[in-house]
Amino acid sequence: MTVVKRPLLRPGDGIDSQEFTEPVKLLQRIMIKLRLLPISQPINGRFDSALEKAVKVFQMQNDLSMTGIVGAETWAAIDSKLGLNQGSPSPSPSPSPSPSPQPLERYPVLKKGDGIDYPELAEAVKVLQELLIEARIFPQDELADGKFGNNTEEGVKRFQSLNGLVVDGVVGRDTWSALVSRPVTIYEPERQGPVSQFDISRIVASIPYPDIRVYARDSVPLILAACLDHGVTDLGQIAYVLATAEHESHLGKWMTELASGWAYEWRSDLGNIYAGDGPRYKGRGFVQITGRANYRYWAGRLGIDLIGNPELAANQEIAADLLVLGMRDGSYTGHALNDHISGARRDFFNARRIVNWLDRAEHIAAIAREFLRVLR
Repeated sequence: MTVVKRPLLRPGDGIDSQEFTEPVKLLQRIMIKLRLLPISQPINGRFDSALEKAVKVFQMQNDLSMTGIVGAETWAAIDSKLGLNQGSPSPSPSPSPSPSPQPLERYPVLKKGDGIDYPELAEAVKVLQELLIEARIFPQDELADGKFGNNTEEGVKRFQSLNGLVVDGVVGRDTWSALVSRPVTIYEPERQGPVSQFDISRIVASIPYPDIRVYARDSVPLILAACLDHGVTDLGQIAYVLATAEHESHLGKWMTELASGWAYEWRSDLGNIYAGDGPRYKGRGFVQITGRANYRYWAGRLGIDLIGNPELAANQEIAADLLVLGMRDGSYTGHALNDHISGARRDFFNARRIVNWLDRAEHIAAIAREFLRVLR
């Protein structure tokens, strides 16, 4: 008997493409056997988000790229984990000594900044956060956002303290082992990414206000990553994007407008045509998008239900995309970054027109000049 060769499987298989239903069922059974899916998980042949997460955890444990796609390398690792030898005949049953212990699971050492400065570690950080939720360190409705910021570091320290571990906020072998209740091995991940070209510490230290610096530690890497992801690489433009976020939301301190929003009620120019639209669609995000019309526009642009869930606009990762794309393309006022800043041409004063005409223009220009200094 030989082990059947597995096909390449992707999230959506068995949902969008029914011909993969049986292989996906096999994959679901394997993930349950490996304790990466609960035993109550239905074997329905649908490669859904739960299965994708399980696959990514398996890939993380086996030092594979966490793509969520099950290709030849992942199948080979599965076969190895299950003690199978793909393509060779199974030997005849014979008495054998007790099986040798299975290889220990492998987890990356994680610390503050992972998933933020190094987005490639976001999935591993999500696993950590979900384990902290299971351990009741975080409430059940806590968002596992994949960003190892101040809150996650404090959660790790609380867990370490409660379990008699060294309280350093770094998730190493002992902390992982306590979280998963079994021995593990660890590895030091390569921390590479486009944001690493910037000196984050220097950028954050240049901000003169301590209360803003606390939030900037998490938000600045996200904004820089969004700039690079969306092709905003001109240092002058990046500096002005950061300056705008500092002015409008204190780089994440105020992700939701402090006012109630009732002042926007029945503002047809903002698209607020239903009762309650004012407070429901008040300012959120790094640039405080406001009004049903703006939420509808960005919902369509990003493919996110901001009308049904307007609070998502305050999610920093989403807000970073709103900030960068809107300023890059002139979505807010018709003025775009290239209209005022490009190469040696840096009109930081009139660049304020990109978001809010000339309100506090010189103040924001001064912030941009300082950011440009530390970006160089």
